Amino acid sequence: MTNVWCVRAGGGIYAENFLSGGFVGIGWREISEDLGLVKTREQLYSVVRHYFPDLQSAILLSNYVNEIHRFLLEIQPNDHVIIPSPDADLLSYGVVDEGTPYYDPSGDDGCPLRHRRPVTWATEPIKLNDFTAPFRDSIRTLLDVPAHTRMRSLLTVFMVEHKAEFIRAIGRPEVMASAQPATRQEGHRIVLEQMMQLTPPEFERLVVHLLDALGFEDWERAEHHGAMRDFFDACGDISLSLPARIRIHARFHRGNLGARIGADAVRELRQFIPFGGHGVYITTADFQPAAMAAAREEGFARISLVNGQQLADLIARHWTHLPGELRDRLSLEQALVRN
Repeated sequence: MTNVWCVRAGGGIYAENFLSGGFVGIGWREISEDLGLVKTREQLYSVVRHYFPDLQSAILLSNYVNEIHRFLLEIQPNDHVIIPSPDADLLSYGVVDEGTPYYDPSGDDGCPLRHRRPVTWATEPIKLNDFTAPFRDSIRTLLDVPAHTRMRSLLTVFMVEHKAEFIRAIGRPEVMASAQPATRQEGHRIVLEQMMQLTPPEFERLVVHLLDALGFEDWERAEHHGAMRDFFDACGDISLSLPARIRIHARFHRGNLGARIGADAVRELRQFIPFGGHGVYITTADFQPAAMAAAREEGFARISLVNGQQLADLIARHWTHLPGELRDRLSLEQALVRN
């Protein structure tokens, strides 16, 4: 299946280098070796740890690996790639060649983005006005048009929505026939990766607005983790459809994508749940089967578990309740339009 990717090109600064050199590239100048031999995420973790030995944050480590993995291993030959043009009304596009990713150590062409993939570029860019309004809106969400077409999203490489329309617009109906919309899982991944990019204060703001959107009343912050900034505990009331209220202790946890929360973490939350109350553990990660069993243990307060995919759906459902500046910071429309 053919996908369509966007690569920032330094916000369009290095677009001409890409076009004249027949490649697309990303930076990571600290990594001064050819990554073409990397075939797995585990190998990539080893490379990143080697070149960033002082990196203590597991979240940042995961972000680095995800970004490079997307460029090296998720983009496939014959996929399409678009890059922002210095002209905000144009998009340059091409097809990823069969050649493997490579590293250009020289920098003789003046482009510092030396981790590259070969691309055959179209001779002429395409006008953004050739697309429908939903496509233009989703692209312009990612492109800060008045500010030299710099991407709002922190992601350097990301999948483009409305890809069937893109294929149709460039005159490739045979590719369009096999193109499918981005899967729900792909949308979830984009949402969660952007959440991992938030600063701790921004993460707390997101949680506060979600609590309000979910109907928490008279809630208060509960401090249980000291300096650990990727946990947010809150205790509040939720009104039921009947004239009754239930006390809920909610834990929001920003954990490594792909990690799985164990039973001990679920039981640790239980000690903070007031008598007669209910708990909910919400995480960007996932849960082990033992954690699910612990959440349902008889004789104890019940704990509802919300994993990363469900959290992404939760954010999508309450997207309009978030303030505009936080929505701009997340830049998630490209994942939420379809999902």
